[in-house]
Amino acid sequence: MTKKILFAIAFVASMISCTDDYKDWADPQKVDQPEIVSFGDGSISTVGVIDFNSVKDELVKVCNITPPTSTDASYTPIYTISLGENTYNINADGTMSAADLENYIISQYGRRPVEREVAATVSMWLSNGKTAVKSATSGEFHIKAIPQAPQISENYYIVGGPNDWYESAANKMLKFTHSGKDVYEDPIFTVVFNASEGDTWFAIGDDEACEAIGNDNDWSKLFGTTKGNGNTDLTGNLDRRYNLSDDGSFCVPAGNRLIKVTINMMDYTYQIEPLNIADNYYLIGGPGEWNSSKDMKFSHSDKSVFDDPVFTYTFASTGGEMWFAFGDDEAMDAVGEGNWTKLFGTTGASEDLSGTFDRRYNLDGDHSFHVDGAAKFYKISINMMTYTYEITALNFEEYIYVPGNAQKYNTSAAGMPDYGWTPELAPALYSANSDGKYEGYAYMDGDFKFTKQRNWNAEYNYESFSSYDPIFSVGEGTNINCSEPGYYRLVADVANGSLTATKLTWGLVGPATAGGWDAAAYTVMSYNMADDCWEITTDLNADEFKFTTNGSWDINLGGNSVDDLTEGGPNLRINEAGTYTIKLYPSRTQSNKMYATIEKK
Repeated sequence: MTKKILFAIAFVASMISCTDDYKDWADPQKVDQPEIVSFGDGSISTVGVIDFNSVKDELVKVCNITPPTSTDASYTPIYTISLGENTYNINADGTMSAADLENYIISQYGRRPVEREVAATVSMWLSNGKTAVKSATSGEFHIKAIPQAPQISENYYIVGGPNDWYESAANKMLKFTHSGKDVYEDPIFTVVFNASEGDTWFAIGDDEACEAIGNDNDWSKLFGTTKGNGNTDLTGNLDRRYNLSDDGSFCVPAGNRLIKVTINMMDYTYQIEPLNIADNYYLIGGPGEWNSSKDMKFSHSDKSVFDDPVFTYTFASTGGEMWFAFGDDEAMDAVGEGNWTKLFGTTGASEDLSGTFDRRYNLDGDHSFHVDGAAKFYKISINMMTYTYEITALNFEEYIYVPGNAQKYNTSAAGMPDYGWTPELAPALYSANSDGKYEGYAYMDGDFKFTKQRNWNAEYNYESFSSYDPIFSVGEGTNINCSEPGYYRLVADVANGSLTATKLTWGLVGPATAGGWDAAAYTVMSYNMADDCWEITTDLNADEFKFTTNGSWDINLGGNSVDDLTEGGPNLRINEAGTYTIKLYPSRTQSNKMYATIEKK
C-alpha cells in the first residue's frame, strides 16, 4: 500500500472573472443530492462541496463510508482513497488529509477559487499486523471542492498619483503590467509612473473599484495600505478600503522622478520603489564578455529619458546559444567590484522574447535572457518607464529602397512623365555588414518610405525609427517627410531606430582636374533632376581622379571601373586629355550599383 503525496503545484487554469461559477466562501458546505456507489455489500455516499477557504482542520470529510462485511474478525480493516494515480490514507469516518486533497486538486486545475470535481474510489484492506490484503474497492464517485485562494482580478490601476483621482479611476489611466499568464499562476502586477512634484499620494483599484467610482462615486472598493493613511513604508499589506479603519492611501515622499509599485495579489502585499531612469544602459554577455567594460551601449534618441524611456541595442549572433543581461552605470560598476545583483533580468522564463524585467536582487536568481542564435542579429528594446522588454530576431536584407514623392521629378530613367512612389525604380541603400545599418544616396522632397524589396510587400516607415535628423517628421499616415528638398546621403539604422541625413554636392578631385588632390578645390558637378544623376562637361587632363562631396574626403567614390563604384574605391583614370561629359549615378536605382558614364566630346 503506497501513499503518494503531491509536492509540486501546477497552476494551469485560465483566468476568468467572478461569474455564476463563483462559490460563496461564507457557505463552505453546499449540500447537493448525494452520490451513492457500491462498496462490496456496503456503500460510499458523497458530501457537499468542500470550500478550502473555510476549512481550518488538518482533516476534511470527503465521503460517508458504510464498509463491506468482514469475514474474519481477526483482521483489521484499513481504508485508502485513490485520486487519479495517487493513493492516500482515509479514515473509517470518511476523513482524509485536507492538504493532500487540496494539493491534488491544485495539481489538476490550479488555484482559482472555483468549484472543481475529481473522481475517486475507496478501497478496504484487511490487515493482520504483518500483511494486508485488498478486500473490496468501491465504485467511482466524485468529490467537489474549491481551492483556497483570494479573488484576483485581471487588471489593476493606480488611482491618484500624478493624475486627478476621479479622472484616473474613471478612465483607468495608469494600468499595471502583467505577464499575461493565469493570474493564479502569476499573481504579480507591476506599474512604473511619474511622481508628483511634491509628495505622491495614490490608491490601487481593479475594474470593479474604478467603475464604482465612475458610476456611483463609491470609493470604498479601492485598495489601500493596512498600515494606515499616508504611511510611507515601502512594503506592507493592502486591503479593500471597506476593510480598513481609514482610506489607507499610499504616500511616497518627494524626491525621485519615478515610482515603481509591485503588488502580489495572492498574499495581498505591496512593494514601492522610488526610481530614476539612467542616462545609459549596457548589454553584458551575449556576443561579448561577462565583464564591466560597457562596450555594448544601448542606443537612445536625443530626447530626455523621461520623455523617451526606450533604449535599444542590436548585436550579431554567434551562431549558437547566447545568454545576456543588461545594466546601467551603477550595475556595471558593481560588476567590476564583484557584485552582480544590480543587473537587470527577466521576471519570466529566460527564453521569453518579451515580458517584464527587474533588478536581480528582486528576483529569485540570475534570470538572464536567452536566445538560440538561429538569427543573424538580435535587437533588444527596453522601456525603463514600464520595465518591459522585447527581443526581436533579425535577418536583414542587403538593400532597402526609397520610393517617394521625389521620384516624380526623375522622368528620364523611367521613360514616363511621372513614376513617383515606385519601389522598382527607387534609390537603394546598402548594408555592408547586413547588420541593419543602411547607407546610400537619394534626392529627397516631401514624403517617402523604405521598402525591403523592390515591391510593397514589407516596409520601414516613420514608426520604425525613434531618432531623426531635424529635417524629418511624420508625413501622411506613416510616411516620413523631408522638409528640405535636396540630394542627401541617408543612413537608415533600422536595427537601432535612427535616421540621419547629410546634404551633398558631388564633384571631381584629382590631378585630372584643375584643383589636383585638394578636396577643397574640387570641380563641382550639377544635379540633373530628370536623369537622377550628377553631371559636368569640363576639360580634363590625362590623369587620375575620384568623385567626392562637399569639398572634403569624408565621402568619395572610386573603382576598378566606372561601371561599379564603391565608397573609398581605387582612383579612376582619364587616358586622354580632352573635354568630357561625365554623369555620376550614386543612387543605385539600376541593379543596386553606383556607376558613372564618361563621354569625350
